[in-house]
Amino acid sequence: MNTVKRFCVFCGTDFLATRAWHKFCSHNCKEKKRRKDNGLVRDVGRFCKQCRKHFIPESSHKQHCSNECSIKSARQSRNKFLKKNPDVYLKYYKKSKLKNGKDGNLVRLYKRYPDLPKECQSCGENRVLDIAHKPNHKRNGAWRSAKNTTPEKIWILCPTCHALLDRKGYEPNKLNLK
Repeated sequence: MNTVKRFCVFCGTDFLATRAWHKFCSHNCKEKKRRKDNGLVRDVGRFCKQCRKHFIPESSHKQHCSNECSIKSARQSRNKFLKKNPDVYLKYYKKSKLKNGKDGNLVRLYKRYPDLPKECQSCGENRVLDIAHKPNHKRNGAWRSAKNTTPEKIWILCPTCHALLDRKGYEPNKLNLK
């Protein structure tokens, strides 16, 4: 029989749970929690499921002291599930890809800004395109996000012009870019 170390949702002490649904360290804590939930006892707070900090929740279903703890707990729970069931993620990914079609940064950018140019702004190539950031708005290793990928901060270029601009050090005016 597997035992898992858990924390009692009422008193916060750690205990070894023998079943997946065990939440309390003892029957006594379970009864105290039931009495509190039924309004028979004044609310004295609870312990955060993630960091074990004592807090008084705004609503009865709150299990975490903050949004950060909630996100961290959800991430750990999701990772634990995906380690046990690796094929679930692959099935989901394939299904969403079939439903939504091809995905990429440029596809999402065109959905947000449909009037962006559909060809390289330097040479007119339209088969393969890429997003290039203007010199004043370089990403410098930051993730490509909606706030730093807006029409006034980028050019739509073919890979060749993008490489000339970024790797070969060409000036934008040499490539007819404003």
